[in-house]
Amino acid sequence: MMPNSLNDIKNYLQAQFCYQLFITPLYMPIPQKYRHFAQRACEYLEGERTEAIHLETPRHHVIHHFKQKNNPHAKKILITHGWMSRAAYMVRLIKALHKQGFEVYALDFPAHGEAKGVQLPWVDAVAILRQTLNNLGPFYGVIGHSFGGSMLLNTLNLANQYPEWKINAEPEHVVLLASPTRMRTPVGRLARQFKLTAKGYLVLRQVFRDSAAIDLKRLDFRHYTSHANTPFLCVHGTEDVAIIPEESIIFCRKYPHASLSLLPNVDHVSILIDERVEDAVCQFLAK
Repeated sequence: MMPNSLNDIKNYLQAQFCYQLFITPLYMPIPQKYRHFAQRACEYLEGERTEAIHLETPRHHVIHHFKQKNNPHAKKILITHGWMSRAAYMVRLIKALHKQGFEVYALDFPAHGEAKGVQLPWVDAVAILRQTLNNLGPFYGVIGHSFGGSMLLNTLNLANQYPEWKINAEPEHVVLLASPTRMRTPVGRLARQFKLTAKGYLVLRQVFRDSAAIDLKRLDFRHYTSHANTPFLCVHGTEDVAIIPEESIIFCRKYPHASLSLLPNVDHVSILIDERVEDAVCQFLAK
C-alpha cells in the first residue's frame, strides 16, 4: 500500500511505527512490590533447571528444561510467558507442576529473558512453538500467559488449517492465563493508544497482513474451535485492565470444551503469583 497524499503518508508512517513498536518489547523498571519475586524467580530458574537449551532458528530462543530424574517417562508440560516477561516469572507454576511429577519446559521467546534479539514478530513466535511441540513433544499440557497463551492458540489454530504449520501431536490440555483470544484485541488497543484515525487503523491492519504469511482472518479461533475437542482452562483476574476478562469469557462461551476460572482481586501481573492459579491448573491437569 503506497501513500499518495499527505494524510496517506502520515497514516502510513504512523502505522509502520505502531507495527515496529508492536513487535519490539520495551522493558520498564519492575515495580518495587515485584522486585524480590523477580530476583528469586531468576535465581530458581538458573539453579534448579536441568539444562538450558539454546536454539537459533527462526530467531534465538531458550528452553529451560526441568526433568523428573526418577521418571524418564513423566508427562511433559510446556509453559510460555507473556509480552515483556520471561520464563522465570512463570516460576510458581514451574515449581508446582514439577512437584506434581511433570517434566517441565519453559520457553524464553526471542528478545525476552535469556534469549537474544530486539524484536519478535508474532509469526516467529508461532513458528518457534510449532518447532518446540514437534521436536520436544508430545506434550500432555501447554500453558501460556497473555501473549504466550495467545500464540499457543494461534499455533493450534494454524496447525489445523495449513499443512506447513502442522504439529505432530496436539497437546491433551491447554491453559490460557489472561490471554487475548482474538488477534484484533491487542492491535485495536495499540491503535487507540496512538490515536490512529479510522483510516490509519485500516493501514495498520494492512501492515500486519503484509508481514504475515497467511490470511489474518484464519486466526479467528472459531476456525479451530468449530471442530476441536481439546479441553481448555481459561483463568482471568477480574481486575485485569491490560487484557480484559471478556477475552476469556467470550472464548469459553463459544467453545464447549473450555472452562472458565475468574479470580477476584487479581490483575494481569498478580495472576502469576496467586496460589489459586496453581491450584486451578493442577486440578485441571489431573483430570
